[in-house]
Amino acid sequence: MNKLLLFLFVLVIAGCKEKFISPAPAVVTGYLVVEGIVNNEGGTTNIKLSRTTSLNDIANIQESGAQVKLEDNNNSFYALFENSNGNYTIDNLHLDTSLTYRLSIKTSNNEDYLSDFVKIKKNPPIDSISWERAYDGVTIYANTHDPLNKTLYYQWEYDETWEFHSRYSASVVYVTSPPPNSQNIGVVEGHPDIYKCWQFNASGNILLGSTAKLAQDIVHLPLINIPPASIKLGVLYAVLVKQYVWSKEGYEFLERMKKNTESVGSVFDAQPSELNGNIHCTSNPGQPVIGFFNICTIQQQRIFIRNAELPDWGYLIGCGIEIEIENNPDSIAKKASGLLPTSPRNTGPFGSILTFYAAPEECVDCTKRGTNVKPTYWP
Repeated sequence: MNKLLLFLFVLVIAGCKEKFISPAPAVVTGYLVVEGIVNNEGGTTNIKLSRTTSLNDIANIQESGAQVKLEDNNNSFYALFENSNGNYTIDNLHLDTSLTYRLSIKTSNNEDYLSDFVKIKKNPPIDSISWERAYDGVTIYANTHDPLNKTLYYQWEYDETWEFHSRYSASVVYVTSPPPNSQNIGVVEGHPDIYKCWQFNASGNILLGSTAKLAQDIVHLPLINIPPASIKLGVLYAVLVKQYVWSKEGYEFLERMKKNTESVGSVFDAQPSELNGNIHCTSNPGQPVIGFFNICTIQQQRIFIRNAELPDWGYLIGCGIEIEIENNPDSIAKKASGLLPTSPRNTGPFGSILTFYAAPEECVDCTKRGTNVKPTYWP
């Protein structure tokens, strides 16, 4: 009886999941996807064009060879140039805020797309990027406000950078035999640049905030949580936060996009919704376009957090121990497979190295997990 009840329960749950059937017609080349925001006051504007793909496809199809223009309602235009496959850019725009603008796209297969004309949205400066430490780690917040109570709809993106160090510092390096063998046959003093490295991460989720239902246009929004003992705060961490503002319609488009990309997957999740933006295919009006054209000043701010500001952070590098190896080809061949030298152990006449310490590569060479090229903005 219990097995019968369990079987019936599974059938009921399965029956509750409604299959989503897209009302959009099938297109062989996929639907055009338009990403990016026009930066109104200086800086760089990047518009990315691609095509939708099936869930089984690994890579996106970039839309290369298009003609992309920003047009105003006085019939003037600004051309964007393709600087890489599917990425179109223009620098140092200073647009007239009394005019309206639209995006014009002509693809390499002669499909024409136009956005609606939009007004330039004023974006208040970021007041601060703050952080707080609690039992669940460090939380980073975006803080901003509009004293005129007119902005209401916000979006943020961020780029993280963190410095990390190898478990062991190397003061000796291998000497190799001539090609074609190129075998490690000994070590000599040397200081390879493999102790200090950096890693990077960009925001993946759509981060939104609205003050439309609040009495004041003030935002204090948690953006990032870094769990306790994370490597990100092991030495020095930085985050660059970018802030955008949207119209009500653009914000609602992003909400649908967020729901479709982050909330779909279980029986109890909302079904995918249709993503109608303000960009249209004028050469084939029935063909969907995914994207929403927006112009605003992009506000940004970067902060740094040092490990010294976080007593007892607890980050530990889990690594294998060093072992001692004789400085000769036979000993290195037998004992040092997968190891890198770290420091001399015993020395002989004239500073010769008799034995040395070695450890697993990932404990010595930080470039196995990041880059040793210091970012230009790093202190």
